[in-house]
Amino acid sequence: IYSPNNILASQWEPACLPSPWSSNSIPIKELHPNYDIVIFEHNDKLNKKIYATGNGKCNFANSGNLKEKYNNNSFVLPYLNEHGYKEISEYFTEIGIPNVLEGDLAYPMSKSAQTVGFMFEKRMKELDVKSHLSINVIDYKKHGNCWEIETNNGNFIVDKIIISCGGKSSPQLGSDGSIFSILKSHNYQITEMNPSLCPIKVKENTKLVDGVRSEANVKVFEGNELIHEELGELLFKDNGLSGIVIMNASHFINELNKSKVRISIDLAPRVKEEIPAKNYLMYVQPKLAKYLDSNKLNIHNVVFNFKGFYDYANSHVTCGGVALDNVTNDLESKIEKGVYFLGEALDINGMCGGYNMMWCFASANHVSRKI
Repeated sequence: IYSPNNILASQWEPACLPSPWSSNSIPIKELHPNYDIVIFEHNDKLNKKIYATGNGKCNFANSGNLKEKYNNNSFVLPYLNEHGYKEISEYFTEIGIPNVLEGDLAYPMSKSAQTVGFMFEKRMKELDVKSHLSINVIDYKKHGNCWEIETNNGNFIVDKIIISCGGKSSPQLGSDGSIFSILKSHNYQITEMNPSLCPIKVKENTKLVDGVRSEANVKVFEGNELIHEELGELLFKDNGLSGIVIMNASHFINELNKSKVRISIDLAPRVKEEIPAKNYLMYVQPKLAKYLDSNKLNIHNVVFNFKGFYDYANSHVTCGGVALDNVTNDLESKIEKGVYFLGEALDINGMCGGYNMMWCFASANHVSRKI
């Protein structure tokens, strides 16, 4: 099986091409104990992305309403209804990762992504799932009724390939997007790829308030149409905006005509009446109050025009990937029988809040029952 950094392969059994979740191998091996599974890992260790998830706390799922939390939401929901928060949470507990909810957000009880990574690796060892580290997949091709995976450390014959390689986000953790050039050569349609869940650059000058944080109500407009609204913490950067509310805004901006996108920010969202500029200091930090006053900005409606996204190294997830009409309902390729896709390798991405990891686990659980 190939994961965003790994491939799961083996002689005469399902193989996978790079994915960030080595945990994909676990449900397959549990349901098919006679399969030999080998992970081909681009990194020098497994689970690098898991260790970094949720600022090291590993928000792995969400128990709340899933409506409008993903692009291509109608495609995702049947899989999450089948293998959603409840199933994932119970399974985590079974393999030694008791978990808790904070609101709708699911975390390991330890609040440590290291716990998750360690227990996954422990379970893989119990199941005798093998891995090759620091290895690169160069290509794969048909070999009789099987597949031959070509790597920089030899070739491997496998029955099936599962590609769960993530996108291009956080290349420092292994997801460099190299798999997509291979997939294009195999005639897959790759939808336009962009960073998502990332800070954004704006046309206005924000240098004077770089590093300032403030509670804010953020609205995303396409022209005059309100697309998304969210209350939360905003972080100003020297050339743009960040914070969870902006990262979620980037998820929606990816689906819009970017030349028409503007962001309206209310920096005193709990105050309903108008506030004179002389009183801004009562509601925001001095540096921010001065910035608003000197630029003659309304504290309830600070408007920024979208300029661009920060790069993949600063993004949590990638918008775009293998087009959904290239796969069946079982997530098997329509182009190459015996090749499957999981998680972010497909054109699926969600908002902040455990949605992206939940999709990775749900798609892995679904394929493990179909392979």
